[in-house]
Amino acid sequence: MKEKLVVSFSGGRTSAYMSMMCKKHLSDRYEMIFVFANTGKEREETLVFADRCDKEFGLNLVWVEADVHSESGVGTTAKVVDFNSANRFGAPFEDVIKKYGIPNQNQPICSRELKATPIRAYARSIGWKKYYTAIGIRVDEIDRMNEKKEKKRIIYPLISDFPTTKTDINAFWLSMPFDLELKSYEGNCDACWKKSFRKLLTIAKERPSTFDWWAEMEGKYEMQIRDSVKNNPSIKPPLRFFRNNMRSLEFVEKSKYPFTTAKDESKTVINQTNIFKDYEMDVSNGCEDSCEPF
Repeated sequence: MKEKLVVSFSGGRTSAYMSMMCKKHLSDRYEMIFVFANTGKEREETLVFADRCDKEFGLNLVWVEADVHSESGVGTTAKVVDFNSANRFGAPFEDVIKKYGIPNQNQPICSRELKATPIRAYARSIGWKKYYTAIGIRVDEIDRMNEKKEKKRIIYPLISDFPTTKTDINAFWLSMPFDLELKSYEGNCDACWKKSFRKLLTIAKERPSTFDWWAEMEGKYEMQIRDSVKNNPSIKPPLRFFRNNMRSLEFVEKSKYPFTTAKDESKTVINQTNIFKDYEMDVSNGCEDSCEPF
């Protein structure tokens, strides 16, 4: 009997390539389902890309969103959607914030509640109890592997089965008739707090309206803290998404000053003007092209 495998399709180029390779080469070893967790803050280009990959690679991709229950002690479940019905206005994300507070470096709850938990909930809903989960982390980013991967039954096909680098991913998509129509620093979740300041400032410079929703969430919920963390000294209001407790709209304001913008695939670091002297411009909290849920 085949082992069961949940393939996490994050919406980025790497996880799309991994999904294609798993479908093509691991079908004899695993019974597979491909699952995409939509947060409501994915770029439209990501949703279009996910839909195209599904059709091109025959993934039978399952689209899920977090179904957050306001009652204490009742965990997040999964709502099945599709390309047309997937939320595009941040509703699942706001539901998580209403219950758990604004996610940030001190309480990184968004990946858990918007991605990992709904994916697990969907697997349970179809009767899957014991299965592996495939995550799109490449051989050149081994340091991002989960330290408890064996216990959590997480596998990394682009490390163990098909050793793949970023260069390999780029070459593959250059050879394809379609691609994710986003620059590498844009990623999927439009202003993910895990991105580096340089990436966020570049996004603010190019698309300042991106930060309107994030600022709205801060306005509504920055003083809200759930009871279970009220005694945690690192979680004190006002809660904001970004490092240094920086307000969302500050990125728009600061992007008007001269700075070296993020480049597609560039990792060059040069000195900034004094306005940015207190910020580590290229430090991120784990965001690559996409946010991995596990």
